[in-house]
Amino acid sequence: MNKITNKNKSISNRTRKGIFLILLIIFLVFVSANVVDASFSFGKFFGGKIISTKATEIQILEGSGYTCPTYGISISIVPIGSPAGTPTSYYIPSYVTPMTRTTPMTGQQILGVYGGQTMISCFITYPPDIRVVSLTSIILFGTSRR
Repeated sequence: MNKITNKNKSISNRTRKGIFLILLIIFLVFVSANVVDASFSFGKFFGGKIISTKATEIQILEGSGYTCPTYGISISIVPIGSPAGTPTSYYIPSYVTPMTRTTPMTGQQILGVYGGQTMISCFITYPPDIRVVSLTSIILFGTSRR
C-alpha cells in the first residue's frame, strides 16, 4: 500500500514541476518580447501638494465660458518627490474613493497611483464649440488630513 501512495506522490510532484517549468518558460518568452510591463498593470506612482481642486486645463476653459461636466474630481498638484515627467493635472473618477477617507481639498498632500487617460468634453453654446481635455486618471490615492 505504501508503494502505491509513494508512487502517486512522485507522479504528482513531477507533474507540478513540469507545469511550473512550462509556465516559467512562457513568462520568460513574454518578458523577453517586452509584452509584460509592470507599470501598465499596476500604474505609476505620484505624490505632491494639491494646489487646486480643478485641473488647470479645465479652469482655463471654464474661465472662457465653457462648461466641462465631470463625473468625478479634477485636481492640479505640485509634484513632490515624483519622477520627472509626472503629470500635474489629474482626474479622479467618482468610483475611486480615497484610502484615507478624506475628500481632496486645496493644501492637502496627496499620494497615489495613476494610469490611463480620461477624455473630458467641454462645450460652449454660442458660438457652438467643443473642446476635449485629456487628463491622467487616478486609480488609487490617499490624502493628508490637512
